Amino acid sequence: MENGNNYIIPMIDRAFEVINFMYNSIEEVGISQISKELKIPKATVYRILFTLSKWGFVEKSNSDKYFLGKSFIKYGSRVKSDIDISTIATPYIDSLAKEVGESVNLGILYEDLVMTIYNAKGEDFYLVSKLIPISPLNCSAMGKLYLSQYSDEELRKYFNSDKPQSRTINSIIDLEKFLELKENIKNEGVSYDREEYEYGLTCIAAPIKNCEENIVATISISGPTSRLGYKGFDYLRDKLLKTAIEIEKSWKVLY
Repeated sequence: MENGNNYIIPMIDRAFEVINFMYNSIEEVGISQISKELKIPKATVYRILFTLSKWGFVEKSNSDKYFLGKSFIKYGSRVKSDIDISTIATPYIDSLAKEVGESVNLGILYEDLVMTIYNAKGEDFYLVSKLIPISPLNCSAMGKLYLSQYSDEELRKYFNSDKPQSRTINSIIDLEKFLELKENIKNEGVSYDREEYEYGLTCIAAPIKNCEENIVATISISGPTSRLGYKGFDYLRDKLLKTAIEIEKSWKVLY
């Protein structure tokens, strides 16, 4: 069996030791104190603190001592936000999945990708069960909702990068084609993945917005194209929008 310690990067491991030490310290700490307590050379401590300072995770006081920086607040708020939206949305998603008999997903934006953070399963379907929790924005219904909020310059940068994926012949990898679709998404309030990620799989997605009308999460219904068509795309869209609005209202009451 492989030893997990073989995968640890020593400098990163030491950086987290320093962060943990600073977190548990009541007062600001200096390089010498950290070096002595953690038995790490002063030069190494300095390099760690300098790097953490660059990213805002550590700040230096007038007395040449260090304390944890404001970046922890920013990232901590994001994690809290994602956890909270999942907690709020879960019962609504479970109810919708049971009502329509299809898989319902909750997704968030993560570095020009969509990350599914919760899934309620409907009727069995192989393609849904094998989906990975990370999807490209350009060929996923939830992803296209996030793209619809990008500025023209952000969209140009995205479509000129290697991030868009052509998974089927239906995948949109061209900026001009997406700009045409963007208007439809804004007008309809939903987006579709019409076998753009996997052949035979269709997905409908709706946004969950905050008080500033920014998307904080997305929900989607996924299933085989033929079965969703039989149940009725308008029916599923209306149920999805109703659920998204209910989650949105609950979110806005708390935030």
